Amino acid sequence: MIKFFRKTRRFLLSEGKTGKYLKYAIGEIILVVIGILIAIQINNWNEVKKNSKKEFYLLEQMQKEFKKDSSTIATQAWLTNLKVHDGKMIKLFLRGKNNLRSDSLVSFLFFNGKTLLFQSHTPTYDEIISSGNLSLITSENLKTKISNYKSNISSANSFLFMEAHELKKKYNAHLYKYFDAEIMTYLWKNHNRREDRIITQKAMEDFKMDIEGFKNDSSSLYHVSTLIGADAELNFQYTQRINIQIYEILEELSKELGRFNQ
Repeated sequence: MIKFFRKTRRFLLSEGKTGKYLKYAIGEIILVVIGILIAIQINNWNEVKKNSKKEFYLLEQMQKEFKKDSSTIATQAWLTNLKVHDGKMIKLFLRGKNNLRSDSLVSFLFFNGKTLLFQSHTPTYDEIISSGNLSLITSENLKTKISNYKSNISSANSFLFMEAHELKKKYNAHLYKYFDAEIMTYLWKNHNRREDRIITQKAMEDFKMDIEGFKNDSSSLYHVSTLIGADAELNFQYTQRINIQIYEILEELSKELGRFNQ
């Protein structure tokens, strides 16, 4: 094709047909420009197609990860709710309004001394941010929802961790006046399911325990009450805020994935 254009130009020049040569040159330039534009457009289409495939994959991965976050937060909400319930049982015991068995009492006391904080695990989104490829996600609404979600978890965990950790630190220091600290290790090491986490009567014989001393200490009720408040706040954050945000993100992800099936 290039040889053909070259021969044509030479012929026109040799024949002295300058006007036709100029028209021909302009036409040739226009054809070259059109060719370049077509090549650019094809390249753009290929790039869009490639990015579309990447976006679909990323959305699918994020959907899996946020579903896992949803499952994790449900477990955390369940556990914090149980801790609030157990705390109220201890509170009634300290007020002389129920007769908790010693094994249940000790187990409840130590499990309530643990802080349960939710940690989001979304490596796909984190990788998108760190690699600077956020533009691969076309939905601005989705990006905003995930960004707000991550920001809220970070700020909530920072505040709640400081507050809850400090309260539980004081609570545990008080608890260890009357009970061996190793009971905590025993309970979390030897029992995998929450319903099994009741210390055995035999194991209780191996640890220092002063239930009456703990019950008669007037500050015990204060420490137990503060923990109920801390776990109730965690439960509220998990059920009423974080869980709702995850649901909205999953809804948006489902909508975005639906675009690829049309």
